[in-house]
Amino acid sequence: MIAAFLAGARREIAFLRGSFWDLFLVVWLPLALLALVAVQMSAGVMRDLPVAVVDADGGSVARDLVRRLDASPGLHVAARPKDMAEAESVVRSNRAYAIVMLPQGLERAVLRGEAGRVLVFYNASYSTPSGSVLREVGAVIQSQARTLAAQQSAAILGPGRVRPAPIQVQSRILYNPQASYELQLVALIHPALLHLLFMVAVVSALGRELRDGTIGGWLAGPPREAAAAVVGKIAPYVAIFLVWGALATIYLAAFRGWPVEGSVGLLLAGYVGLYLAYAGMATLIVGLTLSMGQALSMTALYAGASFAFAGAVFPIESASAFARVWSALLPYTTFARLVAEQWMMGAPAAMSVKLLLILMTFAVVGFGLGLPRYLAASRKPDVWGRR
Repeated sequence: MIAAFLAGARREIAFLRGSFWDLFLVVWLPLALLALVAVQMSAGVMRDLPVAVVDADGGSVARDLVRRLDASPGLHVAARPKDMAEAESVVRSNRAYAIVMLPQGLERAVLRGEAGRVLVFYNASYSTPSGSVLREVGAVIQSQARTLAAQQSAAILGPGRVRPAPIQVQSRILYNPQASYELQLVALIHPALLHLLFMVAVVSALGRELRDGTIGGWLAGPPREAAAAVVGKIAPYVAIFLVWGALATIYLAAFRGWPVEGSVGLLLAGYVGLYLAYAGMATLIVGLTLSMGQALSMTALYAGASFAFAGAVFPIESASAFARVWSALLPYTTFARLVAEQWMMGAPAAMSVKLLLILMTFAVVGFGLGLPRYLAASRKPDVWGRR
């Protein structure tokens, strides 16, 4: 069995050396995608998001608010349209994510001690930047409101009679105090890309033998040796993508300075479990379809949407029953939880070990159901040659 395992590994390594595009899939394409994501998210926090301000009042309160908005690190007053029609065209042309409307009579209402209203219209088509803009605008307006309230109270009652609000809320961000999108997203997008490429590579490696009709001669030995040969064929891809996973971790933890709060060993063990789980599911898909083309199509459906259904960015708790079930059937969902627990939260190791067991369950089920069918196909010439 050891000899069969090594022969299977050498067989795949020899193929990769002679196939530019398959080698590109596991070496150069991961490098390009990981680098692209790293560069895009390197800023970490969104800054200078453009907004359009319509000042229909023109008073000192409105002018001060415009200055405060432009001085906020997260905002930039990119346009000062004369009316709402012009402001809408600015948003439709993607030159601003929101419109801040300062209505006529704002300063008069403030001076009378009434509540002046500032209207904010934001573009929900871009939920993430618009949500950030909405929070920043709200913080600026509330800050100015507190300043105006204190000034008016001091003018009426005297400075010594002004007291702060009796109750104030102080919020703290847990586990990602910088609110960095780099830490939150890159730590998840990198493995999301890697596991998709890994599964495509494994499905291609197994499906190629069926497509080319070489599976019969390759797996002509006893069943145990044939199974060892299949595992050996997958092993080079596990090793290659483990290196990519380690490099992605080193990039964020050492080069970018986002330390792993929990166990680095458990995090890397999670990569091992992730790849073994998807190797098992790839074997299952190839074993069920016995067609390289169909298996690749199912792989795109199964692994391609993992990031969206993992619940790491978009909450899955309030989603439909189908979405929750589909999320539970994806190994990446379990891996994303492990990343959150060990990288960001510093959870006890005992909490994350059970996630490794779940990943291994995917591997056992996938290999247990898919490998016998794949081995049986080596003795059925009628299924060879399918595209």
